[in-house]
Parts: sequence; C-alpha cells; structure tokens
Amino acid sequence: MNAPTAAWALPGLEQQFEFLSEGADLANRNFERLIATQSDGCRDWFRAVTGQTTPNARLEHHFDQSLHLGCAMFVAQVSAMTDAMQLWEKNWAEQQRNLLSELGKQPDNVGEPLRKAVCVSACAMDSMSKATRQVANFASNRFAAAAVSAFQQARDKITEAA
Repeated sequence: MNAPTAAWALPGLEQQFEFLSEGADLANRNFERLIATQSDGCRDWFRAVTGQTTPNARLEHHFDQSLHLGCAMFVAQVSAMTDAMQLWEKNWAEQQRNLLSELGKQPDNVGEPLRKAVCVSACAMDSMSKATRQVANFASNRFAAAAVSAFQQARDKITEAA
C-alpha cells in the first residue's frame, strides 16, 4: 500500500506560544487604546458639567466632543479588529507554509493535488483578507467623516434658523 509516511504539519509549541504572546500584546495595545479614548470622553463629560461657560456653550461643546468620542471609539474598535485579522492571517500563512513543506515530502501522486489545493486556498484567502481590510478601513474613515459632517450641517441649519 502507498500510504503517505509523514504526519501532517502541526505548529510547534514555540510557534503556538509566539502566536499567543503576539495575541496578548495585540489585545493589550487595543485595550489601552480603548481605555485612553474612554478616558478622554470622561474628561469631556466632567468639563461639560463643571465648566464656567454658559450652559448653552457647554452643551454645544459637549455635543461636539461626544460626537468625536463616538467616532474615535468606532475607529479604535475597527483598528482592533483589523489588527486581530492581520495576526490571524500571519498565523494562517505560517500554517500553510508548514503544510506545503510537509506535502513536498509526500509522493507526487499524493502531494501534488494537495499542494495545488493549498495554493488555491492561499490565493483566495489573500484576496478575501485584502478586500476585508480595505472595506473595514474605508468604512471606519467614512463613518467618522460622515458623522462629523452631518452634525456640522445640522448645527449650521439650526444657526441659520435662529
């Protein structure tokens, strides 16, 4: 019987620890980014409540800052998602390289069709991940700009009516 002799490639323990360590660092950076954004929001709320300006001016300023805070929170969350996606893609690519190297050790009648399938899946994965990152980046940037623009237009209309 012509059964393949090599076992499937599994990530080594050091690779698994490296991936977990990178994931923990990534989560920590994104958590710090979100906390800093929330801290800015809390400072704004405190200024709005304790400010020395007129209530209308404080409220207007607070609305501006709250809108910017909401946009910053959204962008921070999209950035966290994109960072996690890139880490996952890096790990996936490493696994594919390991699999291809192990398939190279297999007899041609077994390894060749599998190598082709892995290459096709790698191309599809690369295309989809690139498209996903572009959509996420476009959406986060456009969302922030659209929200600020809409608020500014509403304020201009209210000022014109007054």
